[in-house]
Amino acid sequence: MAVLKRILNEAREAKKNQTPFLAVFDLDSTLFDLTIRMSRIVDAFIAEPKFQHRYPRECEVSRALPIRSTDWGLGEALGRVGITSATHPEFYHDLHRYWADCFFSDSFLHHDEPLPGAVSYVQQLRKIGAEVMYLTGRDIPRMLEGTRRSLRERGFPLDEPGIELRLKPVAEWDDAEFKVDVLRECAHRFGTIYLFENEPVNLNLMSEKLPDVRLVFIDTCHSGREQVSETLDSIKHFEVTADELS
Repeated sequence: MAVLKRILNEAREAKKNQTPFLAVFDLDSTLFDLTIRMSRIVDAFIAEPKFQHRYPRECEVSRALPIRSTDWGLGEALGRVGITSATHPEFYHDLHRYWADCFFSDSFLHHDEPLPGAVSYVQQLRKIGAEVMYLTGRDIPRMLEGTRRSLRERGFPLDEPGIELRLKPVAEWDDAEFKVDVLRECAHRFGTIYLFENEPVNLNLMSEKLPDVRLVFIDTCHSGREQVSETLDSIKHFEVTADELS
C-alpha cells in the first residue's frame, strides 16, 4: 500500500538523518476491529435473566446480531433486525446503557482483534527506529489495565523505551481536544509526527490546531458527525507485502 510504504521510507530517512520521528495510533477502529467486542456485549445482555424476562422477543431477535466492522455503535445492526429507538424504545435504551457500561470498561477488551497488518506495521516502525505512541479516547480509571493487556497479548510493542501509551485521565474530557493537547506537547521534540485515526472530528481539529502533524485517515467506521478532506491519505487496514515492509 503506497501510503504505508511511503511512511516507512520517511521513518528510515529520519533515522538516517537522526531526526526524531513519531507515529501516533488511535486504538478503537484504528488498530483494533471492535466487532467481536460489540457482539459479546450484546450476547451478555441477552443472557441476563432479567432482560430475557422483560424482552423475550427482542432478545431472541438480537441473537447473533449482524454487527459489521463498519458499524459505529449498535444502531445500524439493530436496524437490520427491525429494532429502532422508535419501535422498541425501552429495549433499545436498556441495551445501549448496558452496552456503554461494558464497552467503556476493561471487561471486554480481550475480544478486540487487530486490523489486518496492524501489528506487523507498528513493529516495523519500531524496528526502523520510529517512536510510537498509542493515543486513545479511552480513559485511565476504566480502561488502562485492559488496554495494556490487550496490546501485549496481540503483539503490539509496549513496555520499552520509545513507546508511550496515553489515555484520558478522566472520561469526561473531549477526545479531540485531549489528542490535540498531547501532540502539542510533542511538537517541539519531533521533526515528523504522523497520526493514524479513524474519527474525522479528531482529524479535523488536529488539522486546524496543529497543521504540521501529518494525518492518515483509517476508513473503517466513525460517528458521522464530520467528514474528512478528500485529499487526506486514507487506508482501510495496514496489510502490506513483505517487500513493502522491508
